[in-house]
Formats: sequence, C-alpha cells, structure tokens
Amino acid sequence: MRKVMTALAAVLVLGGCAAPGVPEPVPTLPPRAIRVEYPIVPPDVPLVDHEGRPTRLSDFRSRVALIAFVNLRCREQGCVQALPTFNAVARDLGARATEIAFILVGVDEHEDNPAALKAHIAAQPAPVVGVTAPRAVMRELTLRFGIHAYENREGVLVPHAPFFYVLDPQGRLIYFLQDGLPAEEIAQVLREVLDSPTASKKAQ
Repeated sequence: MRKVMTALAAVLVLGGCAAPGVPEPVPTLPPRAIRVEYPIVPPDVPLVDHEGRPTRLSDFRSRVALIAFVNLRCREQGCVQALPTFNAVARDLGARATEIAFILVGVDEHEDNPAALKAHIAAQPAPVVGVTAPRAVMRELTLRFGIHAYENREGVLVPHAPFFYVLDPQGRLIYFLQDGLPAEEIAQVLREVLDSPTASKKAQ
C-alpha cells in the first residue's frame, strides 16, 4: 500500500498525464525558472525560417534566445501560449526586446511549413522568427532539448514541451522556464542573462 501511495504522490507532484476523463492534478508547486547546472550547446542542425531561408541556431548567437517548440495545430498550453508570452515579454523588456531572439520552432515540417509559420506570426508585435526542419532533423533537435515529440492520430509531429528555453549569446542552453511563469519573471531572467559578464563575450 505504501508503494502505491508513493507512486501516486509522484504522479501528482510531476503532473503526469491523467487518464481519459480524469481531471489532471493541480501542480503542487508554482512555475519557476530552472537554471541548467551544466549548460549544453544544442546541435547546430540546418533549419528553414518563415521566409524559406536556410538558418541555424548559431545564427542567433549574438543575442540571447528565447525559444518555444510548437505545432500550429497543437492545443497544449505551451503551443497556445507561445506567441502571447513572447509579446508580453517583449512589452516588459521595452527597447531591450531587440537584444532577444524570439524563436518559434514548428516541429512538423508540413503543418508548420514556412508559409504557415509566416502567417501565424505576421501580426505579432514581438520580433518573432519561425523555424522548422525535416522530421529526422527535428527529432535530433528536440531530443537534445529534452522534448518528447510524438505523432498524433493524424500523423502530425507534436511536441510535449512544457517549457520555454533560454540560450545565452554563446548558444548554450542555460534556463528552462516552466509554462505559466509570468512574463515579467521571464523578462527579468532575460535581463539577468543580458547583463551577465558572459553576455558581452563573443560566441565561441
């Protein structure tokens, strides 16, 4: 019995997926910014931006990057709230928003093709860049971010990514920002990264 209760408690704390028809448990802890103890540089895989131009994450290394992984048909909170969060963070940062690369990664190369990404971000006040990649490349990238990307019933690649991700100017993954973290707290994290001594160093 004790083992069963321990397992149930772990599910409640971690916010595991609930069974169909069963409400998901309310998180016991507030969303937070999680500093990566040993930063990594994600693979510099070839991507395509929303204008159809070749690009890579290394192209953004002169700035701090705030990244969200989405599918345009996905209804998970991270997908739905990505652009509103980008916009709220940009408003809070004011003029310093130009020092941030807001990157929206569309994980399915067909549903999230450059034209679809361009239409999705067209009216956004934040300077968002949409990127995508072929499925094999995207799986390599999502894996290094710790993201579970799965095919839904329609065969569309969808991410389960309950975080925003922060890369420093050297391209290192240094923060996981949980869904639900207020925009002003995200903006404060970004300011701290921008003002850190390493931010002025050239990307290696």
